[in-house]
Amino acid sequence: MDAEEHQEIETLKTLRLDLDITQEELSRRLDLSFRTVGDWETGKKLPRFDNATALSRELGVSLKVLAKAMRINVAGVPGDYSLIELKAIAEELGIERVKDLPADYQTLRRMRDRQN
Repeated sequence: MDAEEHQEIETLKTLRLDLDITQEELSRRLDLSFRTVGDWETGKKLPRFDNATALSRELGVSLKVLAKAMRINVAGVPGDYSLIELKAIAEELGIERVKDLPADYQTLRRMRDRQN
């Protein structure tokens, strides 16, 4: 077993417990029933996309992390970029000011790929 297999598998429940909030509190914050949150945690149901977005915001995780925690296969789904990576690409391209950055991350990566 590698190190990743030794780590505790994140679930919706562990994400919630990491914030030290109850199902009741989370359901109040989302304006949903306690049963709905419970069904999500047990895997009986999956949230609609709008609820998943609100849930990821409340838990402070990306939608991809949330999907993984709910046992949804995210293989091939692009990962979130890191600020460190964004800064490194900008420096590589000679971009010094935020206002000179393109509107989205994918455009910045294509600019770098064309330069290399």
